[in-house]
Amino acid sequence: MLYPLLAVLVGALTAIQSRLNGQLSKDIHNGLAAAIISFGSGWIVLFILCFGIKVERQGLRNIWKAVNSGRLKRWEVIGGMGGGFFVATQSITVPKLGVAIFTIATVGGQTVASLLVDKLGIGPAGKKQVTIPRIFAAVMTLFAVTIAVFPDLSHATFSAIAVAMTLVVGVVISFQQALNGRVNVVATRPLATAFLNFLMGTFVLAIALAINLGNGGSIGHLPTTAWLYLGGPIGVIFIATSAYVVKHMGILNFVLASVTGQLIGALALDWLAPAAHTKVSSYLVTGVIMTLGSILISRYFERRKA
Repeated sequence: MLYPLLAVLVGALTAIQSRLNGQLSKDIHNGLAAAIISFGSGWIVLFILCFGIKVERQGLRNIWKAVNSGRLKRWEVIGGMGGGFFVATQSITVPKLGVAIFTIATVGGQTVASLLVDKLGIGPAGKKQVTIPRIFAAVMTLFAVTIAVFPDLSHATFSAIAVAMTLVVGVVISFQQALNGRVNVVATRPLATAFLNFLMGTFVLAIALAINLGNGGSIGHLPTTAWLYLGGPIGVIFIATSAYVVKHMGILNFVLASVTGQLIGALALDWLAPAAHTKVSSYLVTGVIMTLGSILISRYFERRKA
């Protein structure tokens, strides 16, 4: 039970991170700048930890040696670019689609791709067959997420290109998590894996922000509220934990558990610290219950089959 609980926990932290980064983006009027602040601050934290702690330095050396020896292919260490691609796409498509459709499309892309990733054995957990219980869990989770965000669908707009981009980024995130898991098997240190991930993500976002500013974008004044800058450290926890957990759970099970955590985290935020014009929704509560139920049912039948 430890690994599913960790996946749920980091999913809940992701909901908090989204609230922090969203507020930061609103304050400085630039989503890409907020993202690079988040990624950059996380990378600084990891830089201090990885070069300040001997065993973490060894983890970075393990990655370097594995790439030079061919044990790790060069394409296997660029998974972090997926995180940068996700945030960049989010900043482009959410204003066009709204949060609801963005969430549904990314979860849809993640769940379908995670079945494929597990089938091909790209993740460190090896190959996992596409079974009826696993398909059931993926479909029901997507349905539950749709119900959870249903009230926001009335404010959403539709753009085929934006939806396609969002589906693709969901697929990319599943592959990113698999690659991070493979890197962590070699590094043996989740923080070293996260360091590489944040480095790649920051690189992608720096390019995207440069293009944005070159096309007339701007950055407002940075807020003085310290907690708005905690998105990066929370991201460190997510990436390091996910790189460790996917080896034991597989990509699909991790995605399902982390999505459950996101819904639980969103529910807790709406209850304990509601943002403007938000409140606890019966749709969100129903979505959380359905997601938990679908995972428990699929796990029950998978264990009976085993």
